[in-house]
Amino acid sequence: MFHRTIPAILTIFLFAPSYAAAFEPARWSGSVPEIAARIGKPQYEALQRHPKASVATKAKNAAPRPAVARAVESLQAREASTAKVHRVATHAEAGVSSLKPRPLLASMKATLPADRHERAAAPVRGSAAAAKVSIHKPLAPDPKAKPAASYPNIHAKAMYCIDCAADKVILAKNISEPLPIASITKLLTAMVVLDEMKLDQIVEVPEDIVEVPPHKVGIRPRDLFTVNDLLHGMLMESGNDCAEALACAYPNGGRAAFLKAMNRKATSLGASSTALFTPSGLDMKLVLGRRDGKTLEATKPNVASAKDVALIARHAFKYPLISEITSTKTCTVTTRNEIPRKYRLASNIKLLYGNLPIVGAKTGFTNMAGRCIVAHFKDEAKDQLVVVLNTRRHFKAAENIYRWAAGKKF
Repeated sequence: MFHRTIPAILTIFLFAPSYAAAFEPARWSGSVPEIAARIGKPQYEALQRHPKASVATKAKNAAPRPAVARAVESLQAREASTAKVHRVATHAEAGVSSLKPRPLLASMKATLPADRHERAAAPVRGSAAAAKVSIHKPLAPDPKAKPAASYPNIHAKAMYCIDCAADKVILAKNISEPLPIASITKLLTAMVVLDEMKLDQIVEVPEDIVEVPPHKVGIRPRDLFTVNDLLHGMLMESGNDCAEALACAYPNGGRAAFLKAMNRKATSLGASSTALFTPSGLDMKLVLGRRDGKTLEATKPNVASAKDVALIARHAFKYPLISEITSTKTCTVTTRNEIPRKYRLASNIKLLYGNLPIVGAKTGFTNMAGRCIVAHFKDEAKDQLVVVLNTRRHFKAAENIYRWAAGKKF
C-alpha cells in the first residue's frame, strides 16, 4: 500500500504544477485577468461562470479550493467593492443620491439649532455640490468702520454743524479761521437794536441812503419807519439800506457808537475772532491816498470764524422776534408818512420754501465772502445748527448737511 501512495504523490507533483503552487504563500498583484493568465485559463473560466457566488456557498457545495482560487475571489470582491464606491461617489457629485437618510442623522438634524443644522447639512469641502452652495453666517459690522457717507461732499472754506439739544459737534471743518461773513453780520445788528432800541421807535431814513450798495429794499430818503419794520426789511430781504438806517438812528451815539456796541456784543457772547466794521456786512472801504490822479482804496471785511458764527446765531435765534422774522416768507411794511408807501417783502431764504423745519436762518454774500449761510433746523426729533462759509451753493449745502446729520439719504 505504501509503495502505491508514493508514486501517486510524485505523479501529482510532476503533472499538476499548478496545484503544487498552492503550497506556497499567495503573493499576487494586478487585475483579475492578469492573475488568471498566471494561474491558467481553466481556473479563470470557472470563476467567471459564478461571479456572484459567495465564498460560503462555494465552500459548502464544492470541494476545498486551493489558496490561489481563494486569493482570486478576494481580489474580485475587492474590485467589485471599489467599483460600487466609485459609482456612489459619482452619483453624489452629480447631485443624485439614492441612499435614504439614516434615522439617527435625521433625529440629530431635528435637535440641532438652525445655524448648526446648516453647517451639518453643508456639503464636504471640495465636492461639486460644495462649489454651488456656501452656507455661512454674515460678519458683524466693524464698530470702528466709517459709514459709506461719512462726510458730505461739499466744497466750502468752513463747515460746522452742532446738535444744540445735546451740545454736541456733528461736523467741523476749519471752524477757527476768521473768514468774511458778509450779511450774517445782520444777526448782531438785530441783537443790538433789540437790546437798546424800542420796536415802535420812528426812524427817518437819511438822505445818503441811496449811496448804499445793493442788496437793498429800496427805501427812500425821509421815509418814516418803525424799528420793527426796518428789522423785517433787514432780516427778510437782507436790506443793507435798512441796516444803515437803524445804525444811524442809534440813540447812544449814532453809527460809530453802534459799531462799537456790535463788537462789544460779540465779545460778550464769546465770539473772540469776530471783527465788525459795517452794520450791514458790506466791506468797509479805506482810502489810502491818491496816485496819478486816482484814489487808492482798500476793503476790510467783517470777519468771524464758523464757530463764532454758530455762537452768535444760537443767541440771536433765541430772540423770539429774530426767529420769527427769519422764518417768515412774506410780509408788507408801510411807511408812517402822511402819504404812506407800502413795501412788499419776500424772504431770500429759499430753504423756507421747502419742507424743512427752519426756525431761523441768515445768508450772506460778497465777492470776498462768497456765499454763506447759518440755519437752525428744529423739530420734535432734531435741533441742529448748520454754518457754511464761502461756498457756491449755500442753500443746497446747508440742506445736505442737515439731512446727512439727521441720518437721511440724499
